[in-house]
Amino acid sequence: MRVKILVFLVFAFVSGVAAQEHTRLIVTFGDAGIVPFDPLTNRYRAGSLSAAAAFADRWRAELGAENVFLADVPARELPLGDRVYLALADSTLRGRILREAGYVSAAGRDSVLALFGVAPEADSPGDTEWLVVDRYDVDGHVAVRSKRQDFREVRPSGRFGERFAEDEKGVRRFFLEPVAELDTTVTTRDGFFGPSAFAELFHRFQLDVAEGADVSFFAPPAMDAALPAGPLCLGDVLRLFRFDNRLVTVRMTGRQLKEWMEKVFGMRYFRIEGVQSDLVRTRVPYYLHDDVAGVRFRVDLTARYNHRVTIYETERGEKFDPERIYTVVLNSFRARDLEEKGLKPETVAEDYRLALARWLSEHPQLKPRARDNWSAGPERWVKAIAQRERRTIFEGR
Repeated sequence: MRVKILVFLVFAFVSGVAAQEHTRLIVTFGDAGIVPFDPLTNRYRAGSLSAAAAFADRWRAELGAENVFLADVPARELPLGDRVYLALADSTLRGRILREAGYVSAAGRDSVLALFGVAPEADSPGDTEWLVVDRYDVDGHVAVRSKRQDFREVRPSGRFGERFAEDEKGVRRFFLEPVAELDTTVTTRDGFFGPSAFAELFHRFQLDVAEGADVSFFAPPAMDAALPAGPLCLGDVLRLFRFDNRLVTVRMTGRQLKEWMEKVFGMRYFRIEGVQSDLVRTRVPYYLHDDVAGVRFRVDLTARYNHRVTIYETERGEKFDPERIYTVVLNSFRARDLEEKGLKPETVAEDYRLALARWLSEHPQLKPRARDNWSAGPERWVKAIAQRERRTIFEGR
């Protein structure tokens, strides 16, 4: 492409053509941050809207402001912290930054992309790149060159730092100031051996948001994580959840629910023969170690696979019925296995983490306690093994 453009320009020069117009288009793809730092970690990040503005300003100085275009194509999702801030704190900030940077409006974007011959679905660059397109018009003869611009070395705009200084302070405050008070320390460690206060915190969120759900499945977001008692910031919680998911519900019969629970607890625990046995299957990833709320049950770890779980009743005191339809709430990743069985998830919240942030901001006092709705037995053996495996699994982490 570069050779063709050089030949084109040389031809135009030899032909005595003097009029040449060089315009440049810079395309971001919807995931450029609203501030130059990650709101959840407060660490610098490259590729923000401020950096795109600085890059555009550099070329405006060379080519003229009227010859440089900035366009944002909503092909990717904004980083989590940005989404949360825009949804819960200030929905206007991104629009104000786009206008200040000189981005073309959404209404005019398609015509600008067409002028430069950009097809977003075909021209999407890598995660650390913008698309830069140069258009040369010499006496009506047009040539276009596109390239991928690595933005990691592009520093944010100084004028943006001044113009949006108060907004940046507001973003930092939003994630650093407590939104709730946690009255007890909760840890994922407890959940590998039975009901836990950590799991209860998120069962409560899921059951509150999915009104009418009977049962909640929740797996820890990390192998070894804790939230200490005291003031709780959004960043403390959201940093634990690294992956995008939806919050969904699935309707299933009691028989299907029991089959699913058999699979879950079959993956979680070995069959035991005494206190010398191994208990937790540590090779099974932590995100498959679901805890279950909403029903009372026992897991017999001396029984063979698929014959371990006995469900007695719901936590409302209703007798468990294999033929009844139960509504189960869980994240979309865990619902995939149920989809393979022909069960259809219904979305409750498109963004699990955003829904969690909103729920936390509405619940200033958090008092999670481990539910007493299930146990694994024989209880005496399990208690002895759990004491040993707490040390062997988590020591040195």
